[in-house]
Amino acid sequence: MSYGVIASKAGHLSVEDAVPRGGGVQPDAVDRFRAVWGGMWVPGRLTLTSLHLTFVPHSTGKGVRMMELRVADIAGVELSPGMVSRTITVRVARQALRFRCLGAANLAQQILAAADASRDSSHQTNA
Repeated sequence: MSYGVIASKAGHLSVEDAVPRGGGVQPDAVDRFRAVWGGMWVPGRLTLTSLHLTFVPHSTGKGVRMMELRVADIAGVELSPGMVSRTITVRVARQALRFRCLGAANLAQQILAAADASRDSSHQTNA
């Protein structure tokens, strides 16, 4: 499986809790991002490879950390209606990541295709 960049877009990311938090859950990349930024829209760059979906906030000060998710952990991808700047919702375990950018329709298809390919590849190795 190639690890090259499939897509990269500048835009704004917001993380929302999709389901209530349970106790005793280890914080992961999304939890850490949400702990720093809350639910606000954060400007930065989203990069998709065949293995990871990475968001790097634009330089807003020291200690700004990126968020990296495994493509295999993506449960679903949705696209909001709109004309110019649309929002992609990427669903993972307990959160919904919303990314607003230009060219969102194409990026949403690329994320969905990468997640599907990752799931197919993991099913083939488990069989």
